[in-house]
Amino acid sequence: MLLIRFVVERQNHPFIFWATPGGEVEPNETDIDAARRELQEELGLDIDLAGPVHMFTSEFEHEGGVVSNTDVFFLGRCDAPTPDLQFATQAERVAMKELRWWPIAELERTEEVVFPSDLRTVVEAIN
Repeated sequence: MLLIRFVVERQNHPFIFWATPGGEVEPNETDIDAARRELQEELGLDIDLAGPVHMFTSEFEHEGGVVSNTDVFFLGRCDAPTPDLQFATQAERVAMKELRWWPIAELERTEEVVFPSDLRTVVEAIN
């Protein structure tokens, strides 16, 4: 599983977590088109996607406000080594710190915050 380490401010403190690549759906864009665009913008990847394979709804603090959000997940396979992070905005440059592959076994035992919280279960069901 390819995850990005984010560091963002929450309640005036750094909040560190790992999450899949992704972002907002733009007007007149489908979920899968947004996923493809985000992979291209953030990682320079142009890969086939299948799904959706999962949806996760949550509320979280973002830029000082509470956001209600539904994430839609797709499956893509990448045989390349770890791609490089690319940044479409200054906010991404500030928040996105690291990119790496996570084995499923490591997801099972990590104490780090990973979103969505049920990611390990989703990945196991797909494999």
